[in-house]
Amino acid sequence: MSSQQNTGGISHNMSLFEYTPIPAAVMTLAVPTIITQLINIIYNFADTWYVGRTGNAAMVAALSVCMPVFVLLAAVANLFGIGGASVISRALGRKDPHHARKAFAFCFYAGLAASLVYAAVILLLRARLIPVIGGDDASYPYIYDYMFWTMIIGAVPTVGNVLCGHLVRSVGAAKEAGFGMSMGGVLNIILDPLFMFVILPPGNEVTGAAIATCLSNTAAFVYFLIYLYRHRNHPVLTMSPADFSVQNGIPGGVISIGVPAALATMMAMLSNIAANALVSEYGSAAVAGMGVAKKINMLAFNTTMGLTQGVLPLLGYSFGAGNYRRLKQSILFTGAVGLGFNLLCTLLFRTFAPALVAFFIAEQASVEFGSAFLRVIALATPLASLCYLTNTVFQASGRRFSSFILSILRKGCMDIPLMFLFKSVIGMYGIVWATPTAEVGSLVVAGVLIMLMVRDVRKNR
Repeated sequence: MSSQQNTGGISHNMSLFEYTPIPAAVMTLAVPTIITQLINIIYNFADTWYVGRTGNAAMVAALSVCMPVFVLLAAVANLFGIGGASVISRALGRKDPHHARKAFAFCFYAGLAASLVYAAVILLLRARLIPVIGGDDASYPYIYDYMFWTMIIGAVPTVGNVLCGHLVRSVGAAKEAGFGMSMGGVLNIILDPLFMFVILPPGNEVTGAAIATCLSNTAAFVYFLIYLYRHRNHPVLTMSPADFSVQNGIPGGVISIGVPAALATMMAMLSNIAANALVSEYGSAAVAGMGVAKKINMLAFNTTMGLTQGVLPLLGYSFGAGNYRRLKQSILFTGAVGLGFNLLCTLLFRTFAPALVAFFIAEQASVEFGSAFLRVIALATPLASLCYLTNTVFQASGRRFSSFILSILRKGCMDIPLMFLFKSVIGMYGIVWATPTAEVGSLVVAGVLIMLMVRDVRKNR
């Protein structure tokens, strides 16, 4: 592809940021990201469902035990992907593609280097790590194999896939980013049964799932490498080591925004672990009900996440360009869409909770627990949509302190203490009431922080 063609591409993308009507611009950027999130939900469901067909509890436990450690790879990708998207989009808004290109190269190589370090740590320590994260004699060999394929062999493609998706989206190529990230999820769903039940002999189902995950992420990463190579004359997209730079505040700008994004991923996982641990004393039916309720609620949370991540480049570009009117309109429209969708989810989840839970698990006690949990957790979804959007505004505008506060407050610093407090006061259901209560508190803090941001913007105009 010629340089002229590539330059034309970026002109088209900048037109999307500058002149396209707000609803069309938001939907163009957000829909591919939302689709990616929905495919990832299906993949997460399918992986567990396929392994669950074996009837081997140790295999199912192995996937559950590995998940928190595997999610750390997503945190690494978000560290450099969301941090980089913020720096790149603001630089483009300032009409500084040179800085954006240098930031792109820094994020690309720093993210891949971090994934290599992660893989090396897992390789050296996995034998000692497995008992710490909950593995026992029965699940140990399955966890060992799953870690090898997904977190050692698969570390670079797993991080590279998500990282490139964020970075490519930051220049307005939302469809291309969405296709690459979605391709990995779709391939995984297809390859899972092939490796688990056809290629490998019985007893190797977890290894089959791990190999399918590794190959799927590798294919998606290769897609992005080819895309970047074909667009090597693009003003921003680059894989050239010569563009790598640690000057002009690039590392600090990326990491200061990326760390809160990575922390949010890790704190959400810690919150889930705490909730499951507290519920576990009420029996396996309660734990199963909690797990199913959270999986159903992922539809609302992940759709909102896709919406806000998709719109980040538009907000960052508008902020960098000083176009505060377009920034405000984009925020209001995105907020209205997100709030409306999540209010609908709350209504549906609360109305049809038993039927939704029974779709995933037929055991009556689990359905009763899951329905009660879902009806409470669903109350948090509209509040969470506003918190997600507010945090995205902070990320897009480079408000590192505000993003950090909100990221650790929602999940971890507020909801975990509330789980223990409410459980001691009102029992088991207090654990789930901590979620909407924490969202209320976080939204209040978000409101204060956004008012401080507006004051600073007006002062510095």
